[in-house]
Amino acid sequence: MSLGPILAVPGAENDFQNAFVQAVLASHLRVVGKPLLVGLSGRDVWSGDFALLTHRGDAQAMLNYGNRFALDLWECDWDQFTATPSSATAPQEGRAERAAMMQQVVQGGFVCGYDGQRVSRTGRVFLIQDVTIWRLLDEKDQSFGIAAFFRRYQRL
Repeated sequence: MSLGPILAVPGAENDFQNAFVQAVLASHLRVVGKPLLVGLSGRDVWSGDFALLTHRGDAQAMLNYGNRFALDLWECDWDQFTATPSSATAPQEGRAERAAMMQQVVQGGFVCGYDGQRVSRTGRVFLIQDVTIWRLLDEKDQSFGIAAFFRRYQRL
């Protein structure tokens, strides 16, 4: 298994990480069997009205991408977000449920319709709703992490 890349903050100088974003979107089509966001550039995804986040697929499942929506929701800047293990996005009492869902993703390739509690860097708890989580696989079926996408959330 190869690990996903360590990325610099998306911006004009790196085309808003367009190459990585396109690989994530292509993986969704490959794994889930349907397109996620058609015709969107890295800039569009960065400023979208939805959360797209990924982790590298390493033992700690370190986050390596989150669009502006995700960063705002988790109350992080890029450096804080990408220094966070994916498991730390869930409150302590919700981590067993999250781990069980992640096992389903590993075994089945993806999960759709997931709802789960999450916690921001400052301790705010919120519910993410109707989430799709999928394994990131390249065109050679090599893993480069896990991704999550959602539009809806509710502060608790």
